[in-house]
Amino acid sequence: MHDLTPVMSAVIKRTGKLELPSAGISMYPLIKEGNVSTFLAVRREELKIGDICLFVTEQGALIGHRLYAVKQDGAQELFIFKGDTCFEPDDPVPFASILGRWSGVSRNRRFQPANHWRSRLLAALALRVPKWYKVIRWCAERKERYA
Repeated sequence: MHDLTPVMSAVIKRTGKLELPSAGISMYPLIKEGNVSTFLAVRREELKIGDICLFVTEQGALIGHRLYAVKQDGAQELFIFKGDTCFEPDDPVPFASILGRWSGVSRNRRFQPANHWRSRLLAALALRVPKWYKVIRWCAERKERYA
């Protein structure tokens, strides 16, 4: 487990939220490198397909990706996440590995909430348009190259 994971878990349990700067392009263009994402404490029954969650992988990596599916593995419920520009989903994780649900992003001194029309539109495209991730990945890499 990541060294800071217990601290982050305690913060989100005590305060109800956690703010973290973003790294990488996996959630581009919704969340860009350096944007500050806010995650709120979440209960299992509140989660739905399309939510972006902060979770810890078995290797201890801290990831913020979109929930694509929930599957049963015997008695255990596993959650499958995938970044909007990623080719493959992440390894399934149990609910205990989920630290919080994304409530929005701060960029350019403005906060864009998760229920903003742009956030909802990008969620719909990511979930319903086949190969959408390829187009967005190309855009993200091109922007990164010329930034």
